[in-house]
Amino acid sequence: MKSKLVPLVISLLICGFAISIHSREPSPSTKEASLVSQPAPTPWPDLSTIKIDNKDCGPSGSMPADEEHGRPNALKNRFRLPDGPFEPMSFDALLALNQGHIKGKKIIDFPTVDDPNNARAVSITGYVLSVFAAGCSQGESCNCKTMNKSLCDAHINVLPTKHSNKQGGRNTYVVEVTQRARLLAKQGLLESNIGKEWSTPVLQNKLIGHRVRFSGYLFFDADHFGQAWQSDPNDKVHKPGQGDNFRQTCWEVHPVMKIEVLN
Repeated sequence: MKSKLVPLVISLLICGFAISIHSREPSPSTKEASLVSQPAPTPWPDLSTIKIDNKDCGPSGSMPADEEHGRPNALKNRFRLPDGPFEPMSFDALLALNQGHIKGKKIIDFPTVDDPNNARAVSITGYVLSVFAAGCSQGESCNCKTMNKSLCDAHINVLPTKHSNKQGGRNTYVVEVTQRARLLAKQGLLESNIGKEWSTPVLQNKLIGHRVRFSGYLFFDADHFGQAWQSDPNDKVHKPGQGDNFRQTCWEVHPVMKIEVLN
């Protein structure tokens, strides 16, 4: 009898152990409940079209998407963060990029929207000289011709050092904050140590005179290729005899997607 009981006891013990293990596993309904209870990630806002002066303003602004100014406008109005980190870039590296060159009385072969550098996400660091609402006097096509200063891009002039020679726009580099960037910052989606308000008056108050790191997309502003020292070193191309250079290069960070005041 004893020999028959031993296998039976062992079998019952194994069965009970298996039942105990199985009882510790959550039921399928419990697993589903735990997954459902996790908050879904918030989708990135689609700011392809925003309201400017109570009218819909798309990526190309007031220009057709496939026309001369429509494609550059779409670059200015980018609103999605890059897939990877921002690449630190020096001012010398900016100047080493293609700027076009003078032939006769014209500047030719300057970068177009298809230049791969326009797709680069970079960071530059310098001292903020000035901040002002840009293109509001007549309205820029990228912003659907608005003359509302609160909606115009914030044009920020940056110097490599606090004491850089800025005469006639020399050593002056441009970065720009767009309305789409302001909307993202207000939602806390863009990194900064100046808060969520990126209006031009706030930027003036918090950035001028400070050393700041700006991160965003490289953009060659071909509207001003005849007004930059790097492409027109003698300041004679755009308005011969008048001289209207106001910047070192047409390469700028536009739009700015991250702002860090360093000191």
